[in-house]
Amino acid sequence: MANETTIHCVTAGDIFARLNPAERAEIERLISYSVFPAGQIFHSPNEIGEQLFVLRSGRVRIYKLSPEGRALTLMVLEPVTIFGEMTLVGQWLHDTFAEAMSECVIGLIGRDTLRQILEAHPQVALAFMELMGQRLRAMENKLADIAFKNVAQRLASVLLNLAGTPAGQGQPATPPMVVRYTHQQLAEMIGSYRETVTKAIGELREGGLIRIDDDAISLIDVEQLQRLANR
Repeated sequence: MANETTIHCVTAGDIFARLNPAERAEIERLISYSVFPAGQIFHSPNEIGEQLFVLRSGRVRIYKLSPEGRALTLMVLEPVTIFGEMTLVGQWLHDTFAEAMSECVIGLIGRDTLRQILEAHPQVALAFMELMGQRLRAMENKLADIAFKNVAQRLASVLLNLAGTPAGQGQPATPPMVVRYTHQQLAEMIGSYRETVTKAIGELREGGLIRIDDDAISLIDVEQLQRLANR
């Protein structure tokens, strides 16, 4: 079950999905969208949060930095989803960084506007709470992974999650693929060092579990990766 609960890549976060088309169109008119380049920082620790971010396209990572400057990626977000939500439900200051990993289309919703939406549409408020619960579980499982699993197990788990491969489905007819991340980016996702991840990737490739292409990582033996992740 590890690769079901350790949500390193979060995609199912559209809190407006339960609205009917007319209600959704009404809310979309309240959102201001812009295009941002890779590397754009949307928020940093200790900044006051006044807006909710809506990710329409691209990828965003949420991460923390140690005092020595070492990064730990808490999650990778893919559309459609939101981020920056914690500053709008109690704490006013961000405690993480949010950075675009690719060109992104991002919408902004102000604090007061969001509260009006939540009051007018209980189904959105429920989806909002469910999403926060999912992310809390993801953080708890990530901490457990770092504490109890070795690098190869953590790497297998994050590759399965990034590929959206559920436990128990067996080997798909077509090997699932993960967008090619650098070894440093993968190391920051699993709380390790680049050199250690490079060695682990080499072992997975030599064992026939994955294939490295120019722009993707193909999961050749999903069942074996699942067994490794669940040890």
